[in-house]
Amino acid sequence: MEEKLRKFEQVRDVLDYGKFLHAEMKALAERIEDQEQSARIRLLLDYLKRHEDELAASLEKFEKETQEHVLNLWLPYPPDPKIEKKLQAIKIHPHMTVEEIAKIVMDFEDALIELYKESLNEIDDVHVQEILQNLVQLEDAEKRRFAMNLARMEGI
Repeated sequence: MEEKLRKFEQVRDVLDYGKFLHAEMKALAERIEDQEQSARIRLLLDYLKRHEDELAASLEKFEKETQEHVLNLWLPYPPDPKIEKKLQAIKIHPHMTVEEIAKIVMDFEDALIELYKESLNEIDDVHVQEILQNLVQLEDAEKRRFAMNLARMEGI
């Protein structure tokens, strides 16, 4: 995983960082897929890649719809490196189970939600708080959607 950890400078950086992290999860799914033969696991990984693309696109749309002066607001806090450390610590192997992949995804979503919540607690600007709260809600909803779709796949 590319080292991307740095001090956020502007609100725009938070959104870019989220897009970067979703791209990393998609790349992880592709690496797992390269080692996998099970049709069921490949189906899950295809879904995960689409899921990560959709989230990155949502962040892109969110950025386009946010006023420029809000995107340019300066932020004083550094990102918490836990999420990147979690991504770097993931070990993939041939014949991963649905449960192993689901745990990776849920841990990632939890870490991203935690990152946004921690950032939310550090900012006083109402506009930025609204953006971060929306990101928390987006990721939480997508986590629930992933879990629900995973449960549906269990029947396949």
